[in-house]
Amino acid sequence: MIKIKGTADSMMRCIIPEDMPSDEMPAALCDVRIRGQHILEGAEIILDLGARKLDEKLVSSIMTDFVWSSGAQVVAWITYDAASQGNLKRIGLSTSEPVPSYAKSQGIRPSLVLERSLRSGQRVEHRGDVVIDGHVNDGAEVLSSGNITILGRLSGLVHAGYEGDESAIVIARSMEAMQVRIGGRIGSLERGAQWWGKMVTVRVDEGSVLIDYWPALKGERGEDFAQLESS
Repeated sequence: MIKIKGTADSMMRCIIPEDMPSDEMPAALCDVRIRGQHILEGAEIILDLGARKLDEKLVSSIMTDFVWSSGAQVVAWITYDAASQGNLKRIGLSTSEPVPSYAKSQGIRPSLVLERSLRSGQRVEHRGDVVIDGHVNDGAEVLSSGNITILGRLSGLVHAGYEGDESAIVIARSMEAMQVRIGGRIGSLERGAQWWGKMVTVRVDEGSVLIDYWPALKGERGEDFAQLESS
C-alpha cells in the first residue's frame, strides 16, 4: 500500500513499497491521487521508492499516473538502486534527500539514518552524515559529505567526506572492507588483518589513513592504532 506522510519541512513523502508489483502501481497511484486530491495540488513531494529498480516505462508511468495529474511538485526521487540513480540524474531528476529550509538557514546538513542493509548494486549518496542501521554488503556503496557510521558489517565501499573533507571519519561495527575512502585519501586493509571483523574507527591524520578500535573498546584491547596503506 502506498503511503503519504508529512515531513517537518511541510513537504510530503510518498512511500511506494519496493516489493509492489510494477503492474499494480498505476492503479495504486491513481487511488492515492484521488484520495489526496485536495492536499496534493501544489505540494512538494518526495517519492520514496526504496531500492526499487526504475526503467523508462516505470518512470513514465509514475509521471503520467501521479505527478502530472496530481499537480504535485516532485522535489526528489529516492531509490537506492545505483543504476536507477544514474538514469534519473541523466534526465535531470534529483535523487538526493532535500535539505530542509531550517537547515539551509543555519548552514547545517541533516544526517541520513537508514534502517536497512544495502545489497550489491545499491548505493546511498548524501550531503551530510550517514548512519546505516544494517550491513553494507560487497558491491554496495555509501557516499557522504560528512561522517559514515555502519552499525553492522561493512564489506562494501564507503567514501566519507567525498567533497574533500578529510576531517570526516568512518565507524564500522564489523570492519570487513578492503578499502576505505576519506576525502581524497584511500586506505587499504588486507583480509585477515588485526582489525578485520573488529569494531573500528577510520580517520585521516597528517595525510595518513589511520584505523583504531572504537574508543569504548580501547581500554579493553590495549592495542594502538595502525596506519593503513594509503594513496
